[in-house]
Amino acid sequence: MKFTYSSGQRVLDGYTLKRGIGRGGFGEVYYAVSDGGKEVALKLVQGNNLDIELRGMAQCLNLKHPNLLTLYDLRTDSQRDHWVLMEYIAGEPLSVVLNRHPRGLPPDLARQWFLALGRAIGYLHDHGIVHRDLKPANIFLENGQIKVGDYGLCKFISSSQRTAQTQSVGTVHYMAPEISTGNYNKQVDIYAAGVVLYEMLTGRVPFDGESAGEILMKHLTSPPDLSKVPAEYAAIVGKALAKNPAHRFASMAEMVRAVEAVGADARPAAARQGPSPAPGKPPVRPELLPTVVPAVSWRGLTGELCGSLSLAAVLAGLFSILWMRVGAIGDLTEIGTGFFLTVAACWAVLVPAKFWNQRKGDAGLRRASMLVLGLLLGLGALWLDGWTFDPQDLWAGVSHDSAGSGIPVLAGYWSYFGLGFFALRWWKMADRYRPQRFSFAPILAAGFWALILLTVWPFAERPIPWGAVALVATAVIVQLVSPWEPRPRTAAKPCRLRYA
Repeated sequence: MKFTYSSGQRVLDGYTLKRGIGRGGFGEVYYAVSDGGKEVALKLVQGNNLDIELRGMAQCLNLKHPNLLTLYDLRTDSQRDHWVLMEYIAGEPLSVVLNRHPRGLPPDLARQWFLALGRAIGYLHDHGIVHRDLKPANIFLENGQIKVGDYGLCKFISSSQRTAQTQSVGTVHYMAPEISTGNYNKQVDIYAAGVVLYEMLTGRVPFDGESAGEILMKHLTSPPDLSKVPAEYAAIVGKALAKNPAHRFASMAEMVRAVEAVGADARPAAARQGPSPAPGKPPVRPELLPTVVPAVSWRGLTGELCGSLSLAAVLAGLFSILWMRVGAIGDLTEIGTGFFLTVAACWAVLVPAKFWNQRKGDAGLRRASMLVLGLLLGLGALWLDGWTFDPQDLWAGVSHDSAGSGIPVLAGYWSYFGLGFFALRWWKMADRYRPQRFSFAPILAAGFWALILLTVWPFAERPIPWGAVALVATAVIVQLVSPWEPRPRTAAKPCRLRYA
């Protein structure tokens, strides 16, 4: 590795460089000795956004924590290059320790490393600082003391600030998904800490690949394989590695408490709920407890809903065009009827399912609500077929109907769409934590009930049963546009252990 400066040079008054010891995306690090004999590390700061980085470093100068590498000063040399004077750590980094343990550290040792790491990062967060480049190479052990380094190039982000950051940060294996958007806060450190904990426990990172692009895509889309993580840590690691920042730990202190609880033979804080075991009974193993799924914020739900509604309209249009080609339909009025009816049905499912969640035992109330929405949808379908909402229509009938008066027609539309929405658990198709991203079972169920209910719909003899088509299309589209996340691993029902 070739460095800009060589041994013996005095780039700063009072310090002599001895050797280069590291290089990263933000500059080069040298081991140096002061004229008085004090060993220090000098970091040459390089980067495109130098002014921003220098402001970030200035925020860290007066931070003092036993698990943080100490920063002494910022200096400028005769060439107008900027340097950071900081504590020199002669011990080895965690990356070297992990190289000697390809299958991971013993859980107790990994816990010790993580607690020191978590407390240091929590201290940074308390002072409005985000590390942005947390990885094993920046965590050191010297004389039994664990210290986090390379935070001199952190970013100051207040607790309410979440503005776009333009510079790519971190190492690809430890990058949180939201970094790709440029909108991030302290949650990126919690995600990186989860990756480090995973690596300490298993000996490998959760996401790897042949290229940086492949690894980034896995961070964005692939769930971590928690089967390799010790059971008592699985819920903690899974929560820290959630794709949605709102689903992670609210703070590094909360994650530290969860790991502390594991070491204290208690349930992890990430999965803690309910009363403690009765005296005299063995404690319940944490992996046997259900995982609490954090709720998404109302702002996040609203954004997801807007995206789902828009995408549903697009897919309904494509579905209508496909049906027009398959059925050789040339009447654009029929196609328009099918499109608007499908969009209305999808929206009637998506809107209540998005905000009516995390409740149990309310299936009857949900079905009643879906019945009401189905009746309203029936009125909309009747209007699309020519109903003018004129009271005389009740006796004169709809213009294209030759089978009877308007009251049977109204009853037929109501009964078809009302019962169609009542018969199926539509909200399950939009559930974020449904068993599968897409399933054919609800589509077949929708098709079955759509055909059965045609027997009570007075327009079964019409050439295009758009009601049946709309119900089947809704079952397809709702699943495609609804967000999906695999539910965190839950284990079997707790059981009482018997001892001989």
